[in-house]
Amino acid sequence: MIKFTKIIQVSAAALLLALGLGGCASDPAPKTDSITVWVDELEAKALEKAAAEFKKDTKVAVNLEVQQDPRSNFLSQAAARTGPDILVGAHDWIGELYANGLIEPIDLGSRKGDFYDNAVAAFNYQGKQYGMPYTIENLALVCNAKTVPSQPNWDQVKQAGLALSLNAGGGDPYHLYPIQTSFGSQVFKKDNNGNYTPELDLQSGGVEFAKWLGTEGKKILDPTSTWDSSVAALKSGSKACWITGPWAKDQLGLDSAEFNIYKIPSVGGKDAISFLSSRGFYVSKASKDSFYAKKFVVDYIGKSETQKELFTVTGRIPANKSAFDSVGSDRVVKGFGEAGRKAEPLPAIPAMGSVWASWGSSEIAIIKGQGKPEVIWNQMIKDIKASIGN
Repeated sequence: MIKFTKIIQVSAAALLLALGLGGCASDPAPKTDSITVWVDELEAKALEKAAAEFKKDTKVAVNLEVQQDPRSNFLSQAAARTGPDILVGAHDWIGELYANGLIEPIDLGSRKGDFYDNAVAAFNYQGKQYGMPYTIENLALVCNAKTVPSQPNWDQVKQAGLALSLNAGGGDPYHLYPIQTSFGSQVFKKDNNGNYTPELDLQSGGVEFAKWLGTEGKKILDPTSTWDSSVAALKSGSKACWITGPWAKDQLGLDSAEFNIYKIPSVGGKDAISFLSSRGFYVSKASKDSFYAKKFVVDYIGKSETQKELFTVTGRIPANKSAFDSVGSDRVVKGFGEAGRKAEPLPAIPAMGSVWASWGSSEIAIIKGQGKPEVIWNQMIKDIKASIGN
């Protein structure tokens, strides 16, 4: 009986090899002896082990090159069929990279479920996946821990005092967006696949948000506020809460127990949804060997061990679930990460560039009482539509 079992095991292994299902038997012969990845200094350090393992397994070396201006250099070099095989960059580069035909679709396969859905969605464009995320950023509510010891509702935030930078009168739709979305107003509509379309969705709940800006918001928000004044307000205690992102860590010492990080509570009754930004890996259409470039991204960078190493070295909030679960007592990573579970990717479609200026100036005009909120808001929508061309 023992001999029969061994024969079955050997035969099964042979069958797997014959079918190309065991190890790398089904992989094509490499077209190159090396691939190049454009990274920053921290990413280069974090990926050294994965690169060494990849070379050992495939005989293809990985050159980790630190680039100071990767976006513009990639646009010029990839267009000339040169440059790196893999580019690490922000998800909102995707619209420009796609429009110029510079990036390859990438199938994450079973790895897809290892990452948070909104991070994966950030690299989905025109119905296809064009990148693999590794880190995310979004807004949260930072509050003085003594004044606001637990997750507050909106009334408690008002009572404690809210800081929010409005760029010295220039406006800041980005930081006001979670309040706006709590009224049901988002910037663009989505198609059936969840992709942003150029059709505005600012009218859905937008007037209600505008009226809030012209009444309660006018009392709470200071149109002359800046980043520095917001930091000063939190440090002095004149304001107990601030809508901001993980980039405020060093300014306030957010890794100490002085401040807590919460989800942004709803003002208008619906979920307060902030924009999500993600950084991840693109594969160039000019790659010397796109098969092995994708293999390195998905099979080696995508595995939990590498994702954990990326967090350990960079300190950036992981998009990978296993890496996020391993962060331990890191208050900043856990706080902003958990606050961003419902965050939605910052739109990367070209129409987004036509939105910011009118959006910000209109919100400031409403806060300053320069007209009826609904009139200003509806005129803003007309102006943005005209700028987009729809």
